[in-house]
Amino acid sequence: MKFALFGSMFPDRSAKAEEQIYGVCDAIKRHGGQLYLPENFYISLPGNIRQLLDPICELAETLPDVDMVVSVGGDGTFLRTAATVGDTGIPILGINTGRLGFLAAINYSDVEDTLSEVMRGDYKVQDRTLLKMTTDEVFPPNHFNTNALNEIAILKQDTASMLSIHAYINNDYLTSYQADGLVISTPTGSTAYSLSIGGSILSPTTPSIILSAIAPHNLTSRSLVVDDSSIISLKIESRSHMFLVSVDGQSRVLDETVSIQVRKADYTLRVVKRVGHTFFETLRDKLMWGADVRKQNK
Repeated sequence: MKFALFGSMFPDRSAKAEEQIYGVCDAIKRHGGQLYLPENFYISLPGNIRQLLDPICELAETLPDVDMVVSVGGDGTFLRTAATVGDTGIPILGINTGRLGFLAAINYSDVEDTLSEVMRGDYKVQDRTLLKMTTDEVFPPNHFNTNALNEIAILKQDTASMLSIHAYINNDYLTSYQADGLVISTPTGSTAYSLSIGGSILSPTTPSIILSAIAPHNLTSRSLVVDDSSIISLKIESRSHMFLVSVDGQSRVLDETVSIQVRKADYTLRVVKRVGHTFFETLRDKLMWGADVRKQNK
C-alpha cells in the first residue's frame, strides 16, 4: 500500500511529537508500506529526524496518488489534512498525538496494531459530510478554503457589540440572531466548537446540520438541527460593518454587504476507522460520557 503522511507544521512542535512522527513513518515502512512526505513538512522537521526518514520515505510537492493518507497530530492537523485531500476520495487515518483526538481518534500506542489491520484490509471507512460556503464575493483560487469538515462560524470582528444575523432555511425566514456569532456545524463537528456553545451531539453519519448561536441575547434561543439537504442563507449586520467568517478555524474578514449561503458539499471525506471501535466509545473515553465522578474520587 502507498501512504502519504501529514503532521503538525507548528514551530513549537515538541521533540516528543517529532519522535512520534518518525515512529509512525518507521512503522509504515516495517509493515511493507510505501511512504511519501510533503516536502514542506519534511523541511520543517529537525535534522536528526530528517536523517532517520531519508532511507524510508520519498518526498512529494503535491499529494501523490496513494491508497491512504495518515494524519499524525491532533484534530487541527486532521482538519488541515482534510483540506489538502479535498475531493480526491483518498481515505484518511488519524493518529492522535495531541490533546483530545475526536478526528484523530487512534492513539499513538495503537499504531502497530492499527497498521497490521490496515495492511490486511481489516478496517472500515466512514463517509463524512462537509459544508460548503458560497458568497457573492469571489475568493482567489487556493486563497481561502470554503469547505468545512467541522463548522462554518460567523463571528464579530473588532467590537464588543453583538451581530444581527438574519437566517433563512430554503428561503424561508428562520430568525434574526442577536448574538456574538453563529456556528453552523456538521455532525462530525458537533463535538467541536458547536458542543462548547451548547449544541447537540450527533452521531457523525447523521444527515443533519446544526445551527447554534454564540452568547445569544435571548433566553429562548436554542440549538437547531435541520436536514442536510437544507440551504442556509445569512445576512449579517454589524456596528463596525465588518464581520469574520471562519471555516474550520481559517478566518477571513468580510463586509456586511456580503451575504452567505451554507449547504452540504458535493463530496464527502472518507475517514478510516478500526473495526469494533465506535463513536460512542470515543464519547465515553474523550468526554467522560456518563462517568460518575463520585466513583472516581473514592
